[in-house]
Amino acid sequence: MGKLLKTGFLILIGLAIFAGACLYVFRNPLLETLIGQQLNKRGLPLQSIADLDLSFNTFRLNGLSAGKNKELRLDNMLVAWNVPDLLAGKPISIEISGLHVAFDLNAGYPPLSSTAPMTAASGKSINLPWLPNFSLKDSAIHLRSTAGEATIALSGGIAQNQPDAQTMHMSVIVSGSLAQSKSLLTATLDRKGNIQGKFAVSEGILGLPEASISSFSGEAAFSFAALQLQHIQTEFTLSGIKLPGKAIIKPISDSADKNPVTPALGDTTIDRITLKGDIRASAQSLTGSLDLEAGGGQYAAEPFKIQQFSISLPVQITSNQDNWHVALRNPGQITFGKIDSGAPVHLLNALQFSIPQVNLELAKSSQGWSLSHDIAVTPGNLNVRVDRTESPAIEAQIHPGKITLTGKFSAGSDYQGRFTLNEAGFTLPQSDLQMKNFSATVHWNDAEMGTAADFAIGRLQHLASEPLFAALSITGSIRNEATAGEPAVYALNVAGGVPDLRYLTISGRHAPASGDGTIQAEIIPIRFSPEGLQPSVLSPVLAQLENVSGNLSANAQFNWTKEGVRNSQAAFELRNLSFTRENTKLSDLNINLNLVDLLSPRTPPHQTITIQHIDAGVPLENLLVSYHIEGTSPPRIAIEKAQFSVLEGTIAVVPTVIDPTAARSDTLIRISNIDLETLFNVIKVDGLTGTGHLDGQIPLTLAENQVTITNGHLAAQVPGILRFKSEKASKLMASAGKEMNLLLQAAQDFHYTELSLDLDKSVTHDLVAKLSLLGNNPKVKDGQAFRLNIKLETDIDKILQTINQGYNLSHEILRGSLRFH
Repeated sequence: MGKLLKTGFLILIGLAIFAGACLYVFRNPLLETLIGQQLNKRGLPLQSIADLDLSFNTFRLNGLSAGKNKELRLDNMLVAWNVPDLLAGKPISIEISGLHVAFDLNAGYPPLSSTAPMTAASGKSINLPWLPNFSLKDSAIHLRSTAGEATIALSGGIAQNQPDAQTMHMSVIVSGSLAQSKSLLTATLDRKGNIQGKFAVSEGILGLPEASISSFSGEAAFSFAALQLQHIQTEFTLSGIKLPGKAIIKPISDSADKNPVTPALGDTTIDRITLKGDIRASAQSLTGSLDLEAGGGQYAAEPFKIQQFSISLPVQITSNQDNWHVALRNPGQITFGKIDSGAPVHLLNALQFSIPQVNLELAKSSQGWSLSHDIAVTPGNLNVRVDRTESPAIEAQIHPGKITLTGKFSAGSDYQGRFTLNEAGFTLPQSDLQMKNFSATVHWNDAEMGTAADFAIGRLQHLASEPLFAALSITGSIRNEATAGEPAVYALNVAGGVPDLRYLTISGRHAPASGDGTIQAEIIPIRFSPEGLQPSVLSPVLAQLENVSGNLSANAQFNWTKEGVRNSQAAFELRNLSFTRENTKLSDLNINLNLVDLLSPRTPPHQTITIQHIDAGVPLENLLVSYHIEGTSPPRIAIEKAQFSVLEGTIAVVPTVIDPTAARSDTLIRISNIDLETLFNVIKVDGLTGTGHLDGQIPLTLAENQVTITNGHLAAQVPGILRFKSEKASKLMASAGKEMNLLLQAAQDFHYTELSLDLDKSVTHDLVAKLSLLGNNPKVKDGQAFRLNIKLETDIDKILQTINQGYNLSHEILRGSLRFH
């Protein structure tokens, strides 16, 4: 039995020796086959190997060529080892020369792109007590594309110059049209995994189609302990950065016009970017700073242009296991030196953003990752000019206020955040209009309110010496009134007014899903009384109105759909308004205005303005204006009827159409049955009285609050009597001769058959009134007829002012009804 076991054991040893001998004899063909299989996995079929040899202490490979176009070439590779040295802990030696790898950047799947490993992964962490002595010479990586070519020349190695440490030296030189640079990596490492080194780049140039850099350089110093990062300190500078704009190519059928190319991003250039960093790490945490400085930037996407923008961001970074925190050590700054939008709106000064606070926190929990943010931005003041083609430019001074944005993104849930704006405002110097202390808060997906907003205007005021309105304050809110699971319906509620009277309300609703919405604005009914509220509380310019009584109310409404505004309407009512202003007293003013379209203002017929009594020296009563607004562009006012009573007669306006935007308006005034005796009492000619009534018409032009009259003519339709008895006139005419004395005698009881009054007035001259009479005095020269032509220098202009007052008042009310348009 023992002899049989001994024989079997000898047979096994023989077989093993024979197998080993076979493997040694066929080692090179087997190794070449293995290398070919691994290269095929990388898409590089093996072309040829000039020399391949494996011995007990060396591995030699010469003249390797792989790839369809010989993308991989290796001139020489020598791996040498000594078994006793390996047992003593000494590294092996690797020498490589003539290694060339080519990449076609335009290929969809370039060689070496496979992620499959060349050998099976052990699944264990890497722990190298030493690295091989390594030498790389005459090697390069060749990159080519339609945009250009680049060659990356590599040389260097790893050597053990000290018993317990190795030094690493690697030089990388890039040349070609795509990029140029010189880089050097130096480092020392020991058996404990401690590494200290520096990486430096100089004379860098980048020329890619997507980005070009005329110069970049910098260096980074790093240290590791037990293969764990301890410290990185870096500083890089880039100059002459250019980022060409990109275009989105749309199908012609999807384009609004026949040009399928639509610009999406403009060209960006930056003179200089500096990046400085200092990061320190331990096994459980990481802290560091990162300073980004950019200056001399420009952006152009015609017609939009930004010039001289700069950025300064001093960032602080900390990390603790599954938590990252990014903040600013000091306030950041972003400046846009000049912005030209190609639109009529122009910024007259630099746009600056101060960023006093940024807090970003990325945290991992059992539910997944979440990102929280807390950002504060303070924009600088802005001066803005808005050019208009047919009117002077509008200038505005804007104070953007302080902006904060806080919120949180969480895996599996909607974003929750809050936007706030405080202390904002603006001033319009040309209009003397100012808004101060505007604030707004917007909530997204708030647990209690959902998506909502609140806003307030602390003070809206007119800065003129006589303000048109008292300073207003306004508050408002927007809420989603839809029940859970239903499409959102947002409701707007606004209230405003003066401190003691909140007279303005605005409410509205909008459903984004359907596009339907409505908004209503209302001035709540206001009652004025001599002992209570006066209009001066609402408008200081109305302070000259005294003892005001009456009622005021107004409302407006818009309704819209996805297609636009569906309809709109408004109403204004002034009832029983009475007041005193200096020497004028007005009683019972009533205005009813109903607009059925606000975008192109128009009304139904028979809108009315009535005034019971106006007394400014000559009483004016029963003013009535009936009109409607035509829906033209610009809107015009059609006067249906306008009349008032004065001097016991009636003055009426011939139906006409008024253009409120016109600088002047022409109107024909018809006068009926004015009492002659009352007229003479008003014009106050000493000793002049008479009987009868006047009718006629006065062509009247109103321009810039100036009245002109051309060929106004009034006449008596039936005979009457005119009496002129003046002792002053008799004394002046005593020496004037016999005919003048006869004329004075005839005027004392002049029975006229014809009487007319001609009126003319220009802008530069006073009223000229000529009185013409034909008749006689039965007691003078046996009733002989006389023709008298008299130029009156009297207070007849007062009558004209009264007519103008009634006409101008109604005219201004009508103009004011459209002034909002």
